Amino acid sequence: MMNETAKTSIFVLLAAVLIVGAFFSSRTADEFQPEEMIGKSLFPQFTDPLGIKSLEIAKLDVAGERNDFRITEINGIWSIPSHDNYPADAKDQMAKVAEALTDLKVLEVIQPEGSGTDSIAFQTQYGVIDPTSDSVSLGEGIGMKITLGGANNETLVNLIVGKEAARRQAQEEEGGTDLRYVRIADQSPVYVINVDSSQFAVNFDQWIEKNLLDISTFDIKEIFVDEYSFSVELELTNRGLQESRNFSPIGDITLSYDGSAVGAEKWSLARRTAFDRPSVSYKELQLEPGKELDTDTLDAMVSALNDLKIVSVQKKPAGLAAALRDGKSFENIELDAPLLANMQATGFYLVEMPDLKQDAKKTKVQLLSNEGDIQLRLKNGIVYNLRFGDLTGTESEIATEDTEDTESVMGVNRYLFITAEFDPAIIPLPELKPVPEVPTEGEAEELEKITQEKEAIEKGNQREQERYDAELESGKKRAEELSSRFADWYYVIAEDVYKKIRLTDANVFRVKALDGDTMPGMLGIPHFPELDEPSSADHLPDLPGGDIEE
Repeated sequence: MMNETAKTSIFVLLAAVLIVGAFFSSRTADEFQPEEMIGKSLFPQFTDPLGIKSLEIAKLDVAGERNDFRITEINGIWSIPSHDNYPADAKDQMAKVAEALTDLKVLEVIQPEGSGTDSIAFQTQYGVIDPTSDSVSLGEGIGMKITLGGANNETLVNLIVGKEAARRQAQEEEGGTDLRYVRIADQSPVYVINVDSSQFAVNFDQWIEKNLLDISTFDIKEIFVDEYSFSVELELTNRGLQESRNFSPIGDITLSYDGSAVGAEKWSLARRTAFDRPSVSYKELQLEPGKELDTDTLDAMVSALNDLKIVSVQKKPAGLAAALRDGKSFENIELDAPLLANMQATGFYLVEMPDLKQDAKKTKVQLLSNEGDIQLRLKNGIVYNLRFGDLTGTESEIATEDTEDTESVMGVNRYLFITAEFDPAIIPLPELKPVPEVPTEGEAEELEKITQEKEAIEKGNQREQERYDAELESGKKRAEELSSRFADWYYVIAEDVYKKIRLTDANVFRVKALDGDTMPGMLGIPHFPELDEPSSADHLPDLPGGDIEE
């Protein structure tokens, strides 16, 4: 058994060890001073931009509302969780974010004075209050929080960016142009660094593919306008609530387009029809004397298509998206009640109805929309179908005069349903030259000449055929890629953009003025004197409806 002297010696030794440890620990804590950070990197552990797996930005908008944005890598694809994991075009944008946050040099350090200093007042002074904390209720001094995450939920950067920093000699020597007060989250000191805060965008449209259709104006060959309206209403009958489907065909217009031409020469009218109710068919019309194409409207439409911006997205039902992705025709899509209800809520309908374009005696399942549709027919055989659905009030962000701030607004927007297909008829057939027959008899020199000519023509024809086959293959592949890209989403566009791209007979044409100038296009529904006046809807084939239980 251990005696008292041994016990006492052990306790003394342990006490000595603890005292020495405490001394060196206190020395380490005391000796580390934030001032020593001047000239050093704020996040020395963040050295590999390729290691970024997520980005979160939290800030207040100009109305004082919290605005959070998150982008994350899911299965190797950058996605936006707030919009049903819509794919982000993050390669360039994320590179800019990484560049802005890599090797941030500390230019100055500011610390609270004394342990009793009010930390909220201190942080408010420099605008570095965490926008995700409870302190945001104060409404002042709120910064922008930027968090970069790596693999296994590792935090690479956790920074709160505050107000613009006052210029000082040391800062000016650094050549800084965007000097900010910043704070590492959960730490007290405020640092001055040079950081390009304009790269931290929270707008949905700044993180997605800018050119939704991915086309150039030079790609367009024809534009087909199908003008009609379709709606479904509920009527109370003696059989209960019953669907009433209202289909109003008006007419269609085919416009030829040459993007390489200048001015009005770009456009020409290929075909124009109006729906004749008595005969239940479309009748071709000529352009009335004194009227012409409104090239101003048409040029504005092409410009809007070339830079088609979306303000939001909404995911389609899984069954519909899968069918579109697999290239199934509308007849092969299972028309269950939840799918139809989802589509109807956005202004789109899958309806089995007479094929008025081809044969009104036959029916087929067609995709209709509230406000008609247009087709873009490209030189490479791709056909985009843009169908315009119902109105929706969707919140979106708009940039304010200060490029670092955005303002959330409820805008009047509209659903857009996009599909793509390949039409081989658009691709010009190969120009194959006739191959001469080589005579069995004749002078050797002449026979050799004909043989060489035949071989040259055959090689030329082969090259032409291979070119044609390659264009067909390329067009089919591109159509499949686009179908997969558009399959999952209803797109939402601003109403003013819709008005630019929604062509009708009323705005495609305008009246020539007597002095050679032009007058704006007619307003309202056009009148076609070549056709009998529409009688009643009874002349239209019945559309299938359905009884709905109360």
